[in-house]
Formats: sequence, structure tokens, C-alpha cells
Amino acid sequence: MTVEIIKAGSALDEALHEAARRVFAALKSQEPDVPLVIGLCGGRSVVGLLSAMEKESRSQPRELLSRVQFFMVDERLVPLSDDQSNFGGLKKLFFDKLVKDGTIREDQLHPFVQHDRERDHGCAGYGVELATFGGRFTVVVLGVGEDGHIAGLFPRHPALEHAEPGFFSFFDSPKPPPARMTASVPLITSADLSVVLVLGEGKRQAWETLRAGKVAPQECPALFAEKAKRCVVLTDLEP
Repeated sequence: MTVEIIKAGSALDEALHEAARRVFAALKSQEPDVPLVIGLCGGRSVVGLLSAMEKESRSQPRELLSRVQFFMVDERLVPLSDDQSNFGGLKKLFFDKLVKDGTIREDQLHPFVQHDRERDHGCAGYGVELATFGGRFTVVVLGVGEDGHIAGLFPRHPALEHAEPGFFSFFDSPKPPPARMTASVPLITSADLSVVLVLGEGKRQAWETLRAGKVAPQECPALFAEKAKRCVVLTDLEP
């Protein structure tokens, strides 16, 4: 378990490219027959990293990117066409372009599709889908919220106690909308690399808590991300 901090300062683009290079290093370190899976959060901060990865991919073996499968680490329980859908946002802002220009194939994208008639809204099925690609994330990308949350894992929330390495739904999110699905703590911490994005002045309190490391992860779930085999924390906040 190692933690590297990339401080962007005023050079955010270069810092994003540095983080993207860490992602590709983690992917390339896998054996040729091992599935490559990237778990993604929603939001614009991850789009910046994905854009940097797309540019960095031009200097990587094309075969490498063709092996990568993209899953969501959290999603709102809304249709994919809804403006609140994490995957829907990433698709509009980033993935549609990559599919159109042939950089990736449509079948490399694995949105979470919620099913109202299923008790868990489709989480078990999403876990089965991930299991066909090894059942874990090679790389997991996580934005940090103002309160230190990652994915659908909020401070002091019962979701933190979910013990199985998979996905589950819950209906009392402290942040709207209340109905969500999330990857569990064990699934996130089993990643080879976690990339934690702490971007924007609104995240200063979370950054200071992360940097101090004096609270339990239940108080600041972003600390769980540091328990992956390797962790890269990227921030544009200065002390």
C-alpha cells in the first residue's frame, strides 16, 4: 500500500497527464491474459482525467486500450437518459466521441442499468457482469466530495459496513438523489491502483482531513481509497 500525491498547482493539465501515465503503468503491469477494468465515478473532474488518458493512449500500444473495460463505481437510480445519470454524463461528455472515432468499442462500456422490478435494482447482475472480467477493478477513479465521500460511500453511513466485494443499492443518500447504487469498500480497496481526485476550493476541508490522516475512514471515506495496492491523490489545492 503506497500513496503518491500529485500537486497540480496552476498546471492542472500536466498533473492530469501525470496521473494518466500512472493509470497506463498499472494497466501495462498486468499479465497479458488478465482482464483490465477501470471503475469510474461520475462528474466533470473525471472527464479531465479521461481526456488526459485519451491523449496519453496515443503513445501506448493500441491493443492495450482495446482490452480495457469501463464500469461505474456509483450511479443514481435513474434512467441512463436522465440528466442525473453518472454514466449518461460521461457518455455525452467523453465516451460518444471515443466510440465514434474508433478509439474504443461500444462493448467496452458497461453502464449500470437499474431495474425497478428487482429488489436490488440490478446490483447483483452488475456484479455478475464485472465477474466476467475478473470481478475487480484494475484501476478505480474516485472524486472526493466536500464531506470526504467517495462513490456512494458517505461519512458514518451504514453503506460503509457492507462487507461483500460487490455492488449494492441504498435509498437514504445524504446527498440527493436519495436512491443510488455503489461499489462496496472491499471492492474499491481491492484495486491495484486508486486515483483520487481532490479538485476545487470546495474540497479544501476534505483535503485537509485526508492530508492529516488523523480520523477513521468512517469519518472520511476517501481514506479507504488509500488502502488499494497503490494510490495516487491528485489535488490542485495548496496548503
